[in-house]
Amino acid sequence: MAFQRFKSPTLPVPPVEYEESYFMNLIRGIGAYFDIHDSKAGLNIDSVISDFIQLPIGALTLSNGANSNIALPKKSFARITGPSAVFNITGIQGGADGKIAILYNTTAYAMTITNNATSTAANRILTNTGSDVATTGTGIVSLIYSVTDSRWILLSVLT
Repeated sequence: MAFQRFKSPTLPVPPVEYEESYFMNLIRGIGAYFDIHDSKAGLNIDSVISDFIQLPIGALTLSNGANSNIALPKKSFARITGPSAVFNITGIQGGADGKIAILYNTTAYAMTITNNATSTAANRILTNTGSDVATTGTGIVSLIYSVTDSRWILLSVLT
C-alpha cells in the first residue's frame, strides 16, 4: 500500500499476539501524535476507557406555552430554563439516527412532551403512550432519534 512508507516513530509496533497493553499504548500514542479534541476538552486515555459515561451539558432557554421545532445546544444533556408557566415541547430539530437527547427541566412548571403533533414531521416526538407525557415541574426526559420512524422516541420520564 502507498501509506506503508509513512510510519510514526512514536506509535508502538504491534506484538505477534495483540494484547490489551498494545491497544492502551496505541491510544496513548495516537493521542500524543495528533491533537485530538472537541471544543473544550482533549481526548485522553481516561475518556476512552472508563467506568462511566460523561455527557457534555448545554443550556436551553424555552418559553411558556408551545415550543415547536426547538434547536438543541450541541450537547447531549440540555438544561432547560426560561419558562415562568407550564410549557410543552412539540418537536426537536437536528435528529440523526441514534442521537440521544436528555432534557432537564429546572423550572417549577410542568413540561409536557407533546405526542406526534404540530412540529415539522421529522422533528416530532412519539411518546409510545398515544398521548402527551408531562413532568410535574422539575424533571428529566430522555429521547432517541429513529431515522426509520422519522421521529424522536421517548425513552424515559423522571418527575
